Amino acid sequence: MPSEGQAERTPHKTNGKWVPYHDRCISQSTVSKIENKFREFGNVTDIHKSGRKRILDDEQKLDILLDIQDNPHKPTRQVAADNDVSKTSILRLLKNQKYRPYKIHLVQELNDDDPDRQLKLCEIHICEIDAKIILYL
Repeated sequence: MPSEGQAERTPHKTNGKWVPYHDRCISQSTVSKIENKFREFGNVTDIHKSGRKRILDDEQKLDILLDIQDNPHKPTRQVAADNDVSKTSILRLLKNQKYRPYKIHLVQELNDDDPDRQLKLCEIHICEIDAKIILYL
């Protein structure tokens, strides 16, 4: 029950006050959950999650990153086996450190005779263009 002078706040009214300050609406269930959390705990911060904690400490992370820096082509399964951790932990660490898998591909290699080839290609195209111009005249 609201106290004297205090209007009863519904999730719908709260959402109406939210919209002018933000770009989008929030659902009534979200408002209700936040309100219930505030009434139960006195604040709306997230409670600590239960479950198993991450197993890599800072020293292990450093060892793994140095191992990968020494040999970036080493498979993640091999890195995991060498450091006695799971492959998933290695992949998570690499993702958090913004490492991205890639293969180096040689797209174009410059040789000594490249200018000659380029000149020959230009001559071929000029001849083709001349032939088309003559056909259309």
